[in-house]
Amino acid sequence: MKHKDPELGTRRPPWPRAAVWAPLAVLLVVPIVVWASFFSGPGPSDGAAEPASSETAEPPDSDGSGRGGAASGEDDAGSGKDARGGDPVASDGASAQAALDKSVKRFRAAQRRLAARVSEQLEARSQPVSFKVASFNVLGDSHTGPGGRPGVPDASPRMDMAIATLRNNGVDVVGFQEFESTQHNMFVSRAGEYSLYPGLSLGTKSVRFNIAWRSSMFRLVEAHTLSIPYAGGSRIEMPVILLESTSTGRRAWFANFHNPADTANLGQNGRWRAEAAGIEIAHLTALRQDGDYPVIVTGDFNERAEIFCRFTASGVFSAAAGGSTGPACAPPSGMQVDWIFGSTGVTFADYAVTDTGQASDHEMVQAEATLTEVE
Repeated sequence: MKHKDPELGTRRPPWPRAAVWAPLAVLLVVPIVVWASFFSGPGPSDGAAEPASSETAEPPDSDGSGRGGAASGEDDAGSGKDARGGDPVASDGASAQAALDKSVKRFRAAQRRLAARVSEQLEARSQPVSFKVASFNVLGDSHTGPGGRPGVPDASPRMDMAIATLRNNGVDVVGFQEFESTQHNMFVSRAGEYSLYPGLSLGTKSVRFNIAWRSSMFRLVEAHTLSIPYAGGSRIEMPVILLESTSTGRRAWFANFHNPADTANLGQNGRWRAEAAGIEIAHLTALRQDGDYPVIVTGDFNERAEIFCRFTASGVFSAAAGGSTGPACAPPSGMQVDWIFGSTGVTFADYAVTDTGQASDHEMVQAEATLTEVE
């Protein structure tokens, strides 16, 4: 059966107006209601502003909160309380405060420990400290040469003897003279308990005036040199070092010199000895008077009464060998050309002139030095 199209002139009856506008109204009203449900809160009931009558008011809860039984069943999350009935914000704040209090207690305890440690260190740095100091001209290798000379061995066995002398006498700090580079190398390889300055760092001339110290007792803090006139006025750098006690932190300056002798080979050097002594005494006196640390001096000064009187005249230095201090010079008896001097803040005891056998043509002078208590 064939479908028959309606005639072109045929019209459908018009829809009623309500049928047209009703769906449109629904489409407009529904979004408005949904929007209002999200952005408007529940308003107070009509009777909320009126006081409840005695007949209709519900009795308060036993806790006096005035909330009815229905209110007590509200969800904890909705009421802003945690499972224990507390305010989560307040609970977090209390936890943070407790953590802060604990951190403050730890910090204060650490402060007390640090203060106690600093106090102990300051106390240690004010206490006396004693050690053995020596001056030792070891007779340079070049003076004997390979195989030595009649009655004097060469440098290698003599260095063994010199090290034995230091160890047997418990020397902690020693100023060497005529300590040539070959002897330096022997000493470094055989006496590992000592450290040295300047070592070989300033060349083959300055190596002869090394200062050695027992590494377990002292550490090097600072070092510099003085340019000292030697034979004929030629200048050589000689060491001045600041050492610190490894056990107490006490510090002292140590200086070591060798002033030129009068010999057939070197000539008359009185002028250069006088100039050298002037440089040495002026620098070390200023170092003591302008600084915080005492000064100890070792050296072969190739003078006896002359160098003693010059060093002690100002009252800043005294000799381990004894004698006066101040302008009225009274030298000690039995003076050597090798000396140990100490500034104020240093005292000496048990001074000795020690025989070194074939190790050298000089005795070793030694004494117990004490850095006195700091007031």
